[in-house]
Amino acid sequence: MKSCTRQWRRLVLAGMLAWGLLFLFLLSYFLDTRVNEPLTSAGSLLSQLPDTRRLASIQASQVQHSSPDLAATLTATYTRDEPGLPATQEFSPETSRAPFAVYGGPEEAPQDYLTPQSLAAWSSFGTENIGSQSDPGVQSRERTSQDHGSVTRYRGGEEVEEEEEEEEEGEVGQENEDGDMANGIRTTAGRKPGGDSSDLENYYFSKSISVVQRLWQGRVSAGMLSPRLQRAMKDYVTANKHHVSYRGRRSPGQTAKELLCELQAQARLQTVDGTEPPFSSLGWARLVPALPLDQLHQQPARGSFNSCAVVTSAGAILRSGLGKEIGEVLRFNAAPTEGYERDVGNKTTIRIINSQILANPNHRFNSSSLYKDVVLVAWDPAPYTVDLHQWFASPDYNLFGPYVEHRRPHPEQPFYILHPSYVWRLWNVIQGNTQENIQPNPPSSGFIGILLMMTLCEQVHVYEYIPSVRQSDLCHYHERYYDAACTLGAYHPLLYEKSLIQRINTGPESDLRKKGRVTLPGFSAVNCDI
Repeated sequence: MKSCTRQWRRLVLAGMLAWGLLFLFLLSYFLDTRVNEPLTSAGSLLSQLPDTRRLASIQASQVQHSSPDLAATLTATYTRDEPGLPATQEFSPETSRAPFAVYGGPEEAPQDYLTPQSLAAWSSFGTENIGSQSDPGVQSRERTSQDHGSVTRYRGGEEVEEEEEEEEEGEVGQENEDGDMANGIRTTAGRKPGGDSSDLENYYFSKSISVVQRLWQGRVSAGMLSPRLQRAMKDYVTANKHHVSYRGRRSPGQTAKELLCELQAQARLQTVDGTEPPFSSLGWARLVPALPLDQLHQQPARGSFNSCAVVTSAGAILRSGLGKEIGEVLRFNAAPTEGYERDVGNKTTIRIINSQILANPNHRFNSSSLYKDVVLVAWDPAPYTVDLHQWFASPDYNLFGPYVEHRRPHPEQPFYILHPSYVWRLWNVIQGNTQENIQPNPPSSGFIGILLMMTLCEQVHVYEYIPSVRQSDLCHYHERYYDAACTLGAYHPLLYEKSLIQRINTGPESDLRKKGRVTLPGFSAVNCDI
């Protein structure tokens, strides 16, 4: 009897041991599988963005097909008249006063749509989110806080859906009048979800702060950017998707008055008016608004255009309390006002939208209240040569069909498409006033909107285009997405745009630091005959 009991106990113990080993094996298997899966937060979401895929395809193409000449850094067919900027570890654009610069060859990209939660390809003030999955040191910083695909959105500075308590991003500590932001800004953007902090992340964020300080002073160069953004700039220059070949002069030493006069001459507002082929043969002359955009401010019903505001969608505007001073205003893309009135105001006069808003049905262009009862101005990149036939046949995102569909039932709503020559003239001004070679891509929506309002208004206040002490890597005030490229640029030449705007700022530097507010004269107030 005892021997049977002993045997039974041994069998039970052996069975328990076998089950334990099986459990450990299965646990190890599933853990290994999870490790090998792609990231489900920042990494995978960023890799889903079309601009991340674009850069990845560019880089892959370079690895497979490029020659050493193609993979070289920015090349130019001229000699320098002045010594260049110091070389950096990643990217050192050549500089010159000579009139001709050569960029790399074109690289076409498939047409993809951004999710409505993260319109960052040409974000509210425009940039593409690229390359972050290739740099583990910054993945946790450039993350989208999502759970099963849902984005945490803000309402009036508070989170609507909140899984765990978060500290405030971009909260301003004490103000530092000598321009040193390093001790004046606290942010959780650089923290990993578990609360750990990476020295590399902190270094990159402090580098962004340093660039913002230089922006306040008007002294910037690509060498100040993080290695990731420098690599992105280099890849976009090499790709040269829009076949840019700049032949203008470089005059980076112009005074503010000279620069304003150049902008006044070059930034003459131009929209598609239906008189040029192929639009003329399609009856667009009867489709577009009869009143030109640059005469819109002459209509009393449209209100006063004496003092106007350009409100960017930057995350730094959260908790600013600036809404009460914002009147006639231009906004960008899908940036809302409801729930954020205290920070961004509650009025929208003009809304600039990029072609993705029209082309992607997820943005509900024909049904959303964001696009009703306002002046709409759409734009889409075209080849640098401004070949309208090529542009109409192959736009970056198809805006022409949705435009026609919207105009026919709503002929009373002012709705314009910017002429590509206007967009590229603005780019020429930026390049002509920058010693370095800038990205051969169109300016951001932010820069386009600023110049548009300078045409319509006597004075323009721009908010958080050049960041204040609230500077944050939060891309949009209404979405939880982090990327320094939204502030400093990767696809768009944001860094150089902002430097140019700082040069013509007539407001006090204290406004720039405290409010992120730039004050610019309208072109009607600039007398270039003197």
